[in-house]
Amino acid sequence: MIIKIGILIKDFEKLDNWERRIIEEIKNNSSLELSLLIKEGRTHVTAPQEKNVIGRFLFETQKKIEAKVYKRQCFTVNKDEIVPFLNGIECIKLSPKRQGCLDIFSQEDAKIVKAYHLDIILQHEFTLIRGDILNAAKYGIWRFHHTDTSIIRGVPAGFWEIILKQPVIGVTLQKLTSEMDSVLVIDKGFYNCYWSYNKNNINILEGSVDILFKNIRLLQQNRLKLEKSTVYYNRLYSTPSLYFAVKYLFKFYPHFIAKQVRKVLQTIFGIRYECWTLFIGKGHILESALFRLKPLKLPKHEFWADPFLFKYEDEYYVFFEKYSYQTEKGKISCGKVVNNQVIDVVDVLDLDYHLSYPFIFSEDNDIYMIPETSQNKRVEVYRCVDFPKKWERYATAFEGEAISDTTYYKDELSQRWLFLNKGFQDDCTNLFIYKIDSLKMDNIQSHACNPVIIDSRVARNAGQLFEYEDKIIRPSQNNSNGIYGYGLNLNVIKKLTLDEYIEEKLVTVEPYFHKGLMGTHHLHQLDDIFVIDGAYGWK
Repeated sequence: MIIKIGILIKDFEKLDNWERRIIEEIKNNSSLELSLLIKEGRTHVTAPQEKNVIGRFLFETQKKIEAKVYKRQCFTVNKDEIVPFLNGIECIKLSPKRQGCLDIFSQEDAKIVKAYHLDIILQHEFTLIRGDILNAAKYGIWRFHHTDTSIIRGVPAGFWEIILKQPVIGVTLQKLTSEMDSVLVIDKGFYNCYWSYNKNNINILEGSVDILFKNIRLLQQNRLKLEKSTVYYNRLYSTPSLYFAVKYLFKFYPHFIAKQVRKVLQTIFGIRYECWTLFIGKGHILESALFRLKPLKLPKHEFWADPFLFKYEDEYYVFFEKYSYQTEKGKISCGKVVNNQVIDVVDVLDLDYHLSYPFIFSEDNDIYMIPETSQNKRVEVYRCVDFPKKWERYATAFEGEAISDTTYYKDELSQRWLFLNKGFQDDCTNLFIYKIDSLKMDNIQSHACNPVIIDSRVARNAGQLFEYEDKIIRPSQNNSNGIYGYGLNLNVIKKLTLDEYIEEKLVTVEPYFHKGLMGTHHLHQLDDIFVIDGAYGWK
């Protein structure tokens, strides 16, 4: 099914990177066709008078500062390639009537657009649209609202969530209707909320690209579902006033200054910030009081994280990421578990690039490991030659992709699955599932709903799947409150096929079980022993 797409588009030279990525994907996808561009035809449009002049000036100044400090525009799509492509697409100009905040299109405008027999129109220009043009495409006009519209409506995208202390930022893909306050919700995604507007803004704009194409694929499969928007009980947000602009600065600069101070203290005194360590317990995690666990004492200048247990010749071992603050690189290490402590620690895999998440398992009398190798932009499978120290590369896949926390699962039907995380400069929000033929990964089938989850609170993998009371449990990270690895979820998988994935959260573990913890983001349960990790603010 080829989807014919039209875009209400602004000047080609002013397109943001996320908009260029959308156009590039349409250009490169044989099942999509960019059939029409609709540009602004009015020579002058009266904009609503800005009331918050001082607040706007202060906020715009801060935006420029953050853009300079954090290199706001990191274009990944070459403008010189996209603009010539757009120049080759049929383009028309329409001049709707401006009435307050509405752009009202005439019946003649709608008639002109209908003649192109479009399936979807994407809105990237004009304001609130009214008129028969709403029905000019078979499946309507789709628009992003870069907020969770049940909580916040308005602009700027990624700002008000900081002021309102929201744990995450929502993005809503909508189908427009003739009712101003009642749209049809196509889908939502949720992203960690940081203390920088700039970082939030980039994350949600770039992340919205995945939401769009996921739902276009669902439309092609005749599986798209729309829901009515729910009641909205907050005010309409707009450019911050002087009060809120100053309030934001008092949130931003303490974090910014503290970050710079930490860098100095780490360099001079060797203080370890966001220092992960391991906690080992007996019994089952779901039946345990975690405050009784004792953290492992670590050597200086490093942290340990992402632990996996493995039983070999009746002895338990734990494999983990050993991260060096001095080299800023991780390697895979291993030690024996004795009386909830780890002894005889050795390095087992140390390469030129960062390694973590050493997913270790046995199959057909061989021992394998799939460490995270996102820095090398592919998935790598290793086979053990001499336990635990010697490993050889067995297979690779997903060449050119930065894949995080690959988790292998073989179900009761001996079907093999990969759960993994990836995204544009954000590997915590999207969960992808693939079915593979073998660990050689010669045949890889993508799940029909990929990414099956777009939500930083539950998407990222956090350890091996395990069985509990006839339930299959998937551990996942809760990335929220501006913290990476803030919490740990245990989710029950209700259905897993190539066409459907359903899971329900059973419980969330937060980092309150030991003084000084700021995060906990990994679990492995094996027999009657379990290991989790926890991050201290500093050590």
